[in-house]
Amino acid sequence: MDTALMEQQAETLTGEPQTVEELCKQIVGRRTLHYAARSRPYPRSNPIASDISDCMRETVLGITNWQDRPEFPVDALERMERGNKVEDWIMLELQELGYRVSRERKPFELKDKKGRVISRGKVDGYIEIGRKSFPFECKSMHPSMYARVYDQEDFDRFSFYRKYPRQLQSYLLAENLEQGFWICDDLMGHWKLIPCRLDLDRAEKVLQHIEGAVEHLANGTLPDFHKDPQVCLKCWAFKRVCMPGFSSGEGMQVLDDQELGAKLARLKELEDAATEYDRYDREVKTFLKAAMCDKQTFIIGDFLVSADEKTRKMKAQPAKDAHEQKYLSFEIERLPY
Repeated sequence: MDTALMEQQAETLTGEPQTVEELCKQIVGRRTLHYAARSRPYPRSNPIASDISDCMRETVLGITNWQDRPEFPVDALERMERGNKVEDWIMLELQELGYRVSRERKPFELKDKKGRVISRGKVDGYIEIGRKSFPFECKSMHPSMYARVYDQEDFDRFSFYRKYPRQLQSYLLAENLEQGFWICDDLMGHWKLIPCRLDLDRAEKVLQHIEGAVEHLANGTLPDFHKDPQVCLKCWAFKRVCMPGFSSGEGMQVLDDQELGAKLARLKELEDAATEYDRYDREVKTFLKAAMCDKQTFIIGDFLVSADEKTRKMKAQPAKDAHEQKYLSFEIERLPY
């Protein structure tokens, strides 16, 4: 960078602003510099419970090639810092609500049959009730994502959020606990609490993933490429230190279909609208199920709402016999006036 320009930038950040415009510019510059200094990747010796991805190869590369990870962009660091602040506010509010909240526990470790530490991590806090401890994780989420998550299975629908169950399941397994929960915040002060119980099937898959990664680390080898290109395309290692076959065009096809391309573009545009629809659909139907009975009719605003009890036949499952399930169906019509 030009020396004169560097001196000018230094003066902007350290000098005394004479106008409000200069002050605003200085604040933005100092804030950017503050976060940029924390953007560098750091080494790790084991898989971290909060960062267990879909791909075992990525887990290994995150340790062997940690220096190749890209720096966090400043806007991502700003977002993470806000998440830390939200966590502090949640802890304080839980205490104000009368709960005994603890954060003073050492990080947990998972070990394999050989006694090797295969993962480390920690949870955000614990609510202590009598002799019981309920571990919880604080998760701040964009409002559009917050509206789409109601239970543990909803996390599974999104590649980033799939890490949340893996982290908490790892902790429950390591500490021999059966239940915990997530406190989700939409960055607007609203909470959504999601219970979590130890799921041995989930926990076993996590163990297989991190045990496999540690074994490859010990042997100096790499796992196979992930089979889903969508996972690869979202990965930091893609085309940096990992080159799956499709990245060089192997097995790829180009379709010259403008109509299909337009439909894909429109599909992406509708994602936010679909998210908002899902949110209001759940909220409205949750209220109606609690307030209405079979054959009942409500007038709500400009709408006529009718409830009708129906029966759904459920097929036999490995752990359940075939059975019938009753539920309320709602017909919503706009009034003609």
